[in-house]
Amino acid sequence: MKSDGMNAGAGATGASEVSEVNERFFGMLGMSRRAGKTVVGAELVVARMRGKSKPDLVLISDAASENTKNRMTAKCDFYGVPRIVVAVDGEELSRRLGKTGFTAVVAVTDPGLAREIANACTCKGRESPTDGDGSTGNRG
Repeated sequence: MKSDGMNAGAGATGASEVSEVNERFFGMLGMSRRAGKTVVGAELVVARMRGKSKPDLVLISDAASENTKNRMTAKCDFYGVPRIVVAVDGEELSRRLGKTGFTAVVAVTDPGLAREIANACTCKGRESPTDGDGSTGNRG
């Protein structure tokens, strides 16, 4: 598996550093939603990871249950998909995506949008979200 620096540093216990988000993050996420480049919901994201066309980035709400965070962290690690735990409530995430209810997990399926969304997150000690060649690195 290839590590590309977008992972927010989760350990075996599922503890991970949480990234703060800003309006640019929500704007880019909304753009990816309107472009049809998002997958919403843990089960659909896992199904997408199992398929041929893997997501370029998985966003996990810090308000998600510990079980969901641990499961998504393990799946992202196994399938080599970058992930970021973001400091946003699941209801706010749903509202910003035009959904109702609680959204704990969102995948972005476009490498350029994934890179911009990752760049819009701030996390102490988080490495650059690219491999140095401008790619997100999980398509290889």
